[in-house]
Amino acid sequence: MTGRRPDRSKCWNFINHFRENHPEWTTIPGMFLKASGLALGSGKVFHPKIPPEYDGDRSWSSAALPFRNPCWNTADQNTTKFQDGGLPCVPCPVDIDHYVFKANISVANEFCEIDAYEDTLSIDDAISMLNKAVDSGSSPFYVAVGLHKPHMPWQFSAEDVAKHPIGDIKLPVQRTPPQNMPPIAFHFTDDSLPEHADPWTPVSANGTLYARQAYRAAVTGMDRKLGKLLHALDTLGLTPTTAVVLHGDHGWQLGELGEWRKMTNFENAVRVPLIIRAPWLSQPQTLSRNPRTAALVELVDIAVTIAELAGITLPANETFDGVSLIPLLTSPAGRANNQSVKSVALSQYPRRIVDPSNPWRGNGIIRTDRTKFTHMGYSIRTLQWRYTEWVVWNQTALVPEWGAPVHARELYDHRNDSAYAVDFDAYDTDNVAADPAYASVVMELSKTLRGHFNDTAVTAHANT
Repeated sequence: MTGRRPDRSKCWNFINHFRENHPEWTTIPGMFLKASGLALGSGKVFHPKIPPEYDGDRSWSSAALPFRNPCWNTADQNTTKFQDGGLPCVPCPVDIDHYVFKANISVANEFCEIDAYEDTLSIDDAISMLNKAVDSGSSPFYVAVGLHKPHMPWQFSAEDVAKHPIGDIKLPVQRTPPQNMPPIAFHFTDDSLPEHADPWTPVSANGTLYARQAYRAAVTGMDRKLGKLLHALDTLGLTPTTAVVLHGDHGWQLGELGEWRKMTNFENAVRVPLIIRAPWLSQPQTLSRNPRTAALVELVDIAVTIAELAGITLPANETFDGVSLIPLLTSPAGRANNQSVKSVALSQYPRRIVDPSNPWRGNGIIRTDRTKFTHMGYSIRTLQWRYTEWVVWNQTALVPEWGAPVHARELYDHRNDSAYAVDFDAYDTDNVAADPAYASVVMELSKTLRGHFNDTAVTAHANT
């Protein structure tokens, strides 16, 4: 929503928000306000209470205020200090058992055949926002729609899960961590399962299969609701002139490499869906119906791209970390050859090591004060490699100690990946960072990584 990286926003942990350090920043909807347009939204667009009131009138037009994340327990309610981006309107029975009776929950049971009503409400609210945009005649207009699912607990209708028979679900090919993986790279979850005592002892086959089925069903339910929103664009006659940008906020691990959830720098955790539809950019004589590219892109590119699609000039005297993806939308030759608008994609994830003998245990940082982080994992992805360095964290200055010895390195070979891979078991299976045969690769990628991360003032796109 800001087009800036975490080391600039200082937001890593679901505690702090970007306004604390950067009250002057313009968000994506804020750009539309400054362009005398309309900025509307519904659902989980910002994380609840981060920033407060979903950034209020700094980001949203009066017609969107107070900002709605429709269910009371997912909104900016003031009855409790607790906030969570995934609480459902209608909880799963297993979650009631957990919160009331302290029953164990895990990926093996935190799902249910109850539709995600919060997303139904968000879609309905978003459709009313589209009608407001049409009635106002405002141009440009922006409508953000934040769907909760497939956040845990995974929820779905009978119709959704029927599309994914359990007999069609497969186990991950590799259910244990990568070879030669440094333990700090792993985030161990779901240790409430008695059979899942450590990263090298996977969740049971039965538990894994039903969890993977539930995830697919939750995604299908989200897709079903999204279809209702896109149909509304058609009904209102907006489809030919309205850009649609669909993306996730992070990847997800479903037992591949023994990992679950999102808290790593592995490929499956940092790759996200990204679809951009801008009908007026299409050239039927040169573009296929559904053109795609394997070029490197990042979520920080979305802000700059949306501004260009809307004909908005980026705010003067502000810097953004992304670049426009319009060249990829308008160049068939570039897409075919995977020509990129950038040479690397960046990601990062913090760690708080509490058990040095088992750095993978209890190392999560969600809702942990950022002064208690012990390390930051910085990762870069080129078309050929993923390279990661785990660096000591300065808990006072809130910056990495680049001059300290590197705690651990990872190097994964992607030279033989298919252009549009759908085999999520193919990634990051063998860390070859310590192999002398790749010493020059490590040296070059380390230099590149530090060149991008070492100076947070260096940005890819600046306005002066």
